[in-house]
Amino acid sequence: MKLSQLLKQMPTDDDIQRLLYSGLDYNGECADLIMVLGSRKACDYRVPEAVRLFGEGKAPLMLLSGGQVQESSFGEMPEWESMEKAVLDAGVPKERILTEKSSMNTAENFMCSDKLLRELLPDGSRIILVTTAYHMRRALMMGRRLLPRYTFIPCPVQKGSATKDNWHKTEKGRRTVLDEWAKLGYYIRVGFFEDIEI
Repeated sequence: MKLSQLLKQMPTDDDIQRLLYSGLDYNGECADLIMVLGSRKACDYRVPEAVRLFGEGKAPLMLLSGGQVQESSFGEMPEWESMEKAVLDAGVPKERILTEKSSMNTAENFMCSDKLLRELLPDGSRIILVTTAYHMRRALMMGRRLLPRYTFIPCPVQKGSATKDNWHKTEKGRRTVLDEWAKLGYYIRVGFFEDIEI
């Protein structure tokens, strides 16, 4: 079935599990850079996973992407700044951290990171992509569409109320995944994603 066909339907639990979570687990691969996408809770959820990967030697550099001002555990500040504080507090050397400070959404995370990445990585480089589990499919498809010269390796973070194991257990989890389903539907309708077999 094509992605566009699937997204036109009212999703079943199996549809949601398959589209948002299946086949996206991190497989332990090494890469040239770890890219962390910003959010309000990125410094609490996404950054610890990126720090773990860095500490295990999975990649030598980290890119923190997000310019939206959010209320974080460090106070109100741009996403990149709260993530940088968390990364530095965790002991990652400042010279190993890059920050993208302009993006306001997922697509802009990639578009605004383009220049930084071009200056740093040759074509064909590998990037470990770190974001929340329910957000990974959309982020991965955007990364592959907007920055096709790189290979993106998904590393979904299984924390919060919409992980692959708990999203169906609460109303909040269900609302989160249905909102994500709607966003995927919008982007496929406007031609933003390749209409893949799913």
